[in-house]
Amino acid sequence: MAVPENGQLALNPALTPARVAACSTRSVHPHTLSLLNELIRSVGGEVSLVNPYLHLTKGEVCQHALTAGLPPAVLTGATVSCGHPPRDRSEFHCGHCYPCLVRRSGLLAAIGADDTPYAKDVWSLPDDLDAAADRRALHRWLSRRFGVRDLFTDMPLPDGLDLCPLLQVVERGRAELATLFARHGQPVPSSR
Repeated sequence: MAVPENGQLALNPALTPARVAACSTRSVHPHTLSLLNELIRSVGGEVSLVNPYLHLTKGEVCQHALTAGLPPAVLTGATVSCGHPPRDRSEFHCGHCYPCLVRRSGLLAAIGADDTPYAKDVWSLPDDLDAAADRRALHRWLSRRFGVRDLFTDMPLPDGLDLCPLLQVVERGRAELATLFARHGQPVPSSR
């Protein structure tokens, strides 16, 4: 059974030390799927859960959808990525949470633009607003180096999982996100 989630959000590396373990969702993390598969086998089940998009960034998933024939307007208008969808607004996306920022970077990478209606424009929010917290945390995270150890600092990975493709998908995702920040006049300092 496929549980599709792009590799960036499946791995969901902690952007800050305050976002480790239970403070950040790992619902499609390889370790979570491994534990669920063990549980299924332990009760005699024959189904296996897999994430077919583990090694793809959000932009690459969007590009696959476009290549498969999904029109850009459907990709931006009929899909939901938000981690905190507004309950009192017509928009399906808050515009400022981490999944919305990953969505924005993915659509920018695949289509070159994003006409998704967002409840808030994260780029016009003052830095001191809580709604800008993910943007600030993401910018700081992109400014730091990310290595193999960061893949499993707060969440183990299943034995035998090849770490190289996981590190590569995070790095490609970071490049997509850095492009998004640069496009909005907030270039990310080099972390190398």
